[in-house]
Amino acid sequence: MKKIILFLTIFLVLVIFPFFRTANPENRPGLSLEDTFWVYVRAVQNSDLKSLFSTVTDEEDFFFLTSRGQLIDSRQGYYKFHKDWFREKDWEMPVELLDFKEGKEYGYTTAIFHYKSRMPEGRRYGLDSYFTLIFHKEEGMWKVIGDVCTPVNRYFTDENEGIKYTSDQAYTLNIIKNRRTVRKFKPTPVPKEHILKILEAAHYAPTAGNQQPWKFLVIQDKKSLASLEKEALSWYLEEYKIRRKPTEEELAKTEEALQKVLANVLSAPVYVAVLVDSNAKYPDYILYDGTLAAGYLMIAARALGYGTGFFTSFFPEKKMKMFFKIPEQYQLICFTPIGVPEEWPEAPPKKKLEELIILESF
Repeated sequence: MKKIILFLTIFLVLVIFPFFRTANPENRPGLSLEDTFWVYVRAVQNSDLKSLFSTVTDEEDFFFLTSRGQLIDSRQGYYKFHKDWFREKDWEMPVELLDFKEGKEYGYTTAIFHYKSRMPEGRRYGLDSYFTLIFHKEEGMWKVIGDVCTPVNRYFTDENEGIKYTSDQAYTLNIIKNRRTVRKFKPTPVPKEHILKILEAAHYAPTAGNQQPWKFLVIQDKKSLASLEKEALSWYLEEYKIRRKPTEEELAKTEEALQKVLANVLSAPVYVAVLVDSNAKYPDYILYDGTLAAGYLMIAARALGYGTGFFTSFFPEKKMKMFFKIPEQYQLICFTPIGVPEEWPEAPPKKKLEELIILESF
């Protein structure tokens, strides 16, 4: 008889009770705080708003600190947050309950939520967070009155889920991938602090023997840029006539098209002529140093939301040196705008990476 009773007890604990919890997904009077927590969790995992809000206070005042540091201070705001979230697909969130405390009127749970989602481009995003839920007893039921999320680990994975990238690493790689050559800009000013931050990044580019042969000529004067626009048109047409020997009609069409191009290219509020000093200690390497500095400049600008371009065709070195009175010892690497794009260009088609990689030897 004792064995039968023991068997039934184990059966109830391991089989019947878990089933009962699953079969009654909503909160109800008499549930322990721990049981209410699992009703809350299952509701979130199943994107079930009704069950979730059976565990949430009926009072409008609420406290929710999101993983992004946003404060939501109303039940309505908490509802909207979850309603928007539950529209998302392809995510899961295993939960580990770490600790809980059940008092007479108040209690709390602390758990780790492991959020994982598949992004449109095929990567996976992961967020591990501590969640502290604060409960208050209302009409015999435990109800959440506060929710504090403390993120501890954000990461991304590709096909190999064993290799994770932190959000900082993913951000840096995405900035590089999303850099674009921009040819039309808004008149939005670029703060001096941003210009200096961008040039500081360029200053940290690799350089032979730490020679740092660069100079950054910053142009913001609108009259100077308007004059440059006219001069650049003249420079290009002079070279075009020598190179192509066009008819008058061809020359007129080219001039009209070029005027539009230059008006757009020179519409940014800031321009930087990246220069290198031919009198540097290792002159054979100054072109490499200067090009690397220009690349760093463009990546830093993109990180701050600005477009750039590695422009040389419209701005020949000899003409530019005369126009800006640049000393003879300096060579022009490029003339780049810095500004908010009128719109971000679409990514141009790229060759498959496999076509470009050679392992060990040709």
